[in-house]
Amino acid sequence: MRRIYSSIVPVALALASTSVDAANVPESTQLMVEREDAGKSTAPEPFPVVEFWQIMPSKIAEDLEEFLESVESELRAALVPTGETEAGWNTRGIDLIGHIESLPGGIANNGLLTLGEVPSLELFGKIPADILADWEYIQAGPKAVSPVDAKGGIFVAISPVHVVFLEADEIQTGKASCMKNPIAKASDHLTVYRYSGIPFDPASDASLEAETEAIVMHSMMGGLDSPVICSIYRRDQKGHLLNFAYTPDGRPLGLMDDAGDRLEIVSGFNLYEQLNANYTSAFTDDEQSGPAEAVSDPS
Repeated sequence: MRRIYSSIVPVALALASTSVDAANVPESTQLMVEREDAGKSTAPEPFPVVEFWQIMPSKIAEDLEEFLESVESELRAALVPTGETEAGWNTRGIDLIGHIESLPGGIANNGLLTLGEVPSLELFGKIPADILADWEYIQAGPKAVSPVDAKGGIFVAISPVHVVFLEADEIQTGKASCMKNPIAKASDHLTVYRYSGIPFDPASDASLEAETEAIVMHSMMGGLDSPVICSIYRRDQKGHLLNFAYTPDGRPLGLMDDAGDRLEIVSGFNLYEQLNANYTSAFTDDEQSGPAEAVSDPS
């Protein structure tokens, strides 16, 4: 499922920066709530993060609408098969889930970490109950499945301090795994979480930029559809794990493959350290900035 994100993120990241400028987000530091109580107004109060998520999408909707066609075009291009059906495509690889099950700790304590333009952590069994202990729930789509109830799924970083979760709904075919069903309107299936170790600060431009970046990323994914995609894992001559995308009938989706991704099996999970610390923000020139640096306001 991370392949959906990898095809749209390059566009969404660029649009995030553009949309923030267009929405004049730094001026959002003045966002305050004024109440009238018995004819008297109280002191302004800063917007809480959940309310910020309710307000900002409408502020940047026009800019997002302008660029959505570009994102959809990127995704359509990435989903065009790059070859004919390959005989034995779903057997020329490794049984990733079987391999993980054989490791110490088994399926419950091992997952697939992907580092690259789209840092993600995929789990193939019951999601550990404490994996979100340091995370604040923001919102969920109407068809989203909670990590607590999911039998597996993927966490993807969408800002220095945000992740989205999508339940894995896949079946095995040979050594490959395929989505059971296509996805219409991806945001209906996503749950958004924010790292609680760095509180939302409406007086900080950097904090607002991180928040808006996540909102843009989530919004850009929102109206996108995906057909059924299959994945097969292989190792190269150096033993590095590689992931290849196919259609269910075995045609390669070569434009979905990213040779720059680094895949590794990890035991023990820390979403903030594993994903957000490796997230490249649209608002910094650093290739990989630490999440604390990305959201702290030096002033």
